[in-house]
Amino acid sequence: MQIAAYAWDQHPSSHCRAFQPLMELSHRNHMIAINTTLEDLTPSDAEIAQIAREFDVVYIARYIEAEAVELARRLSAAGIPVVWDFDDDVLASRRGRTDPESVARVSGVRGFLEVADLVTTTSERLADRFLEEGARHAVAIPNFLARPHLNGIERPHEGIVLGYIGWVDHQDDWEALGLDETVRELLEDHDDLRVEIVGPLEFDWPAERCKRTQVVPYPELPELIAGFDIALAPLVDNPPNRMRSDIKVKEYAIAGVPWLASPVGPYEHYGENEGGRLVEDDDWYVEIDRLIGDRKARRKLGKKGQKWALKHTLLRNAGVWEGAFRAAIEVAGQRSLA
Repeated sequence: MQIAAYAWDQHPSSHCRAFQPLMELSHRNHMIAINTTLEDLTPSDAEIAQIAREFDVVYIARYIEAEAVELARRLSAAGIPVVWDFDDDVLASRRGRTDPESVARVSGVRGFLEVADLVTTTSERLADRFLEEGARHAVAIPNFLARPHLNGIERPHEGIVLGYIGWVDHQDDWEALGLDETVRELLEDHDDLRVEIVGPLEFDWPAERCKRTQVVPYPELPELIAGFDIALAPLVDNPPNRMRSDIKVKEYAIAGVPWLASPVGPYEHYGENEGGRLVEDDDWYVEIDRLIGDRKARRKLGKKGQKWALKHTLLRNAGVWEGAFRAAIEVAGQRSLA
């Protein structure tokens, strides 16, 4: 296939949802062209015609701007199959809000649901939501682990490192669960414990015991995770979190790092066979403390996690993306005959 893609290179999810899957497809001899700036969203009529001649399908990931919706309309009108990927439940989280940003985001989602031949997303729940809201077709494609996660990097260190990776929208989860104070208590009770946070979050812990890394290039993330001894994935039980991807615990597991997660959304059916344990809202101190003191359990969980995670790589599952793009081409063909 010849696939033209539009994906914003500044958004964290673009690696899981666009760059890494498309790179894997290129290894399977598909021709890939990726556009990464807002300026790319406004091609000329001549460029649209060229896309129609040279490409089998166009993939638009994460964008919901008005320009992106208009691009999708122009491509569709030219007979080009359009696949749109999005992994947030904007319609639920912004429902009833009248501020300009919310109105624009809801309008963008609805525009894509109307025009896309196929919508891809990260969970069955969110795919069902998009279908309920008017998508022609929607399928769930989980986030898979990419090649950088398979390098087996080790990062030796002293003591025990409690680690977390997450974007700024997870600050509310930590605050609601009281984990800021929980970690502070654990640092007081364990002299050899340190904390490493990857992402733009802020916590009031002793600077000499906490390492913060704001944003890192995607290929460097596995090496950072490999320096954790225990990794966290806390979520408050709310509608947006129930729609999230499970990629965080996959990234922990492939590095052999045992994880502790909330029994919410993507994690609710996971456990020791996937390399970790589920933690109720009031039990975070107890469960972290328990794992800190049980090195044998950490090793056992790490091995189980790696075995599980190896089943969830793009190397093994890129065919799921191939199938989605082929399905979109078929849907668009049916559309042109209607």
